[in-house]
Amino acid sequence: MLRHRRATPEGLEILERHAAGSSGIVAALKRLHYRARCRIDRALTRLRGRRQCQASIHPAEVSSVLVCRINGRLGNTLLLTPMLRRLHELLPQATIDVAIAYADARELLADMPGVRRVVLFPHRGPRLIRRYLRALHSLRSCHYDLVIDPIPASTSNRIALTLCRARARAGFAGESQWAPLTHAVAVPHEIVHHAMQPVFMVSRVLNGSHDLCGVRLWLPLSAEQKSAGRAAIAQAFGARSGDLSNACGFFAHASGGKALGASWWRAFWRAFLALEPDAMPVEFLPPGGCAPVDANFAHVQFSSLRAMAGAISATRMFISADSGPMHLACCTPVPTVGLFRASRLDLYRPLKPGDLAIEVAHRSPQEVAQCVATLWRRVPAAEQVPGTDQVPATDQVPAAGL
Repeated sequence: MLRHRRATPEGLEILERHAAGSSGIVAALKRLHYRARCRIDRALTRLRGRRQCQASIHPAEVSSVLVCRINGRLGNTLLLTPMLRRLHELLPQATIDVAIAYADARELLADMPGVRRVVLFPHRGPRLIRRYLRALHSLRSCHYDLVIDPIPASTSNRIALTLCRARARAGFAGESQWAPLTHAVAVPHEIVHHAMQPVFMVSRVLNGSHDLCGVRLWLPLSAEQKSAGRAAIAQAFGARSGDLSNACGFFAHASGGKALGASWWRAFWRAFLALEPDAMPVEFLPPGGCAPVDANFAHVQFSSLRAMAGAISATRMFISADSGPMHLACCTPVPTVGLFRASRLDLYRPLKPGDLAIEVAHRSPQEVAQCVATLWRRVPAAEQVPGTDQVPATDQVPAAGL
């Protein structure tokens, strides 16, 4: 039996990681907000009293699962995919429902093996309370064998987990954990990546192996989606299909403090193309009419995330600041370079062999270009074999962070 014990405030430590990349007034406000939430969570925990939880549940007892991740960001939705894949491996006969607040989550998750339905909670917009109650009603229309809160410190997840109808509820233990868990796992302080923690937790709860070496973000793409992506890249270059082996995709429109700016990107590309003149930059633009950082570069724009992923899979490499498109690229076999400035590399870095994560706050665009060029030379020109999910020899390039 696992008892929730009083210890250092894990919830506060975890929440404050999110403010680590910010500075000044923004960082102070974030820390104030997170501290207030943590104090409220601990107060609720004291009011509910200590409760005993089991450490695991036998997979044979589970035929229906609900995963609660009430968050409205693309990246956090994709960081959930390794856990959904692991759940299906451990419970191949079970149905999996996902409660989430990212508006396009159905497009991303509905076709994943084992997933039955995606319940969308509101993130922003009008009639927020009415839409929330409608989603909650949909959630409570089913009774689940197991409900999972996959991360250590989310008030929204805990509310959904508490209000749904379930026989067993699983999540991370801690002094700020007030949800009525029946099965709990201690927060692993040596595992901080936001894709690995959920995999670790469900593996422990379901008595599975929790070797995390193979954890990867994952989005199964059809041959048609890959072919359409290749055609979009070819059209952007005005080139024949066989001329795309050196296409290098990039996304330059991250939000807030993560953004690097058009002048940074232009300096980077001048330096990178001086080192690798055969590279063919293609910019991936967000919906909404953003201008390209360089009008001379090819560019593409998609309204569908799966279409965007198909096009990324047609490139030799993809470069992006820490953003949703970076995580989308991590779901493809294409080597991904993540540029980190206002967020923590150890929490969100790309995980594939051959990927690279770079702290750019104290590096010039020219220094970053040299790092990326080193990886470019080690990655073979994309062969783009239709229907394959592997880029040849990328396993020879270890995932790294700089």
